[in-house]
Amino acid sequence: MARRLNTPSCRFTALLSLMTIGAALLLAGCSSDVTRRDVATSLTEQVIIPRYEAAAESSAAMNERVRILVSDPTAGRLEAARDAWREARSDWSRLQAYTFGPVMELRIPSLVDWWPIDEDKIHEALARPTISAEDVRETFAADQRGFSALEHLLFADGDSALDRLQAGDDAYGQYLTALAEVIADAIRQAADDWSGDYGQAFSGSGDRAISENLAVADLVRVPVFLTETVGDMQLGVALGITKPEADPSVIPEGNAGAGVDNLEQQLRGIQDTYVGTADGRGISDLVAQLSEDADQRMRNALNEAIDAIEAFKRDGQSLNQLLETDPDAVSEARAAIKAAQIILNTEVVSLLGVTIGFSDNDGDS
Repeated sequence: MARRLNTPSCRFTALLSLMTIGAALLLAGCSSDVTRRDVATSLTEQVIIPRYEAAAESSAAMNERVRILVSDPTAGRLEAARDAWREARSDWSRLQAYTFGPVMELRIPSLVDWWPIDEDKIHEALARPTISAEDVRETFAADQRGFSALEHLLFADGDSALDRLQAGDDAYGQYLTALAEVIADAIRQAADDWSGDYGQAFSGSGDRAISENLAVADLVRVPVFLTETVGDMQLGVALGITKPEADPSVIPEGNAGAGVDNLEQQLRGIQDTYVGTADGRGISDLVAQLSEDADQRMRNALNEAIDAIEAFKRDGQSLNQLLETDPDAVSEARAAIKAAQIILNTEVVSLLGVTIGFSDNDGDS
């Protein structure tokens, strides 16, 4: 029996069996690899489109609440409109990590989310005999429209917004409804483009398919710019770290005091694209295949940055208040955001071979 196992034909059979098993294992390993196309498709279908749809729906609800308020102003309706503004602004902030493609091509940020606003221009506009959505969209400057301009009017000190509406201030009511309508229309247009042709192209289908490398580059590049904007151009300047003198006015936060939520949602949006959904794919899948250590460092850094911002929410103060009462805590949160930015902009970018150029916002007006 032993001699039979040592014959050439038996050794060949055994070798063939080992080769077959090895090939099967190799194929199994290859089939488990996640491609860039897998990630782009999964994030488009499970993260980006649903987030744009959520923002479109909440901004439409805000638009309706503002219309109801203006048609018959009461304290309850004012509060409902304010709550709707908070929800819509929060949903918009969540998708900042993927503001590329149709959002930038249509210059939607200049219609929806410009900071700083020009309060003097906004008040001058209220002297116009009529204000329409077309006026706001076509003739008003970016610093006279968007969520922040609407916030300035809707969350005016005390009951002044309600007083003006109840007193029959037509221009005030027209400006409110025009701002809300322009915001809702712009976000809906972006959501429709992502649900339609652009989303298909980004996923790699259709005649104008975007290459998987360019798609992944956008998914990494925009979060790099976003963390830099938040860490250096906003918190860094507000704290006097990246500029000689502290300047809290760079923080995009008005009378509603939504700066902390805005910051948290932006970071969660970055986390959405990096981790993906529970049953989907994210940038993490690509990084982990190349370096599990780098992937874990990136995951940990994002969790730590979000935890730092969540602590602010438990504190209950606005971001501008925290800059005055607890600047050390804000500085620590900035350091956590910067730690995530460094890993993203060095290890993740290097591993994936992504080229970081200029932000789409550079030179925008």
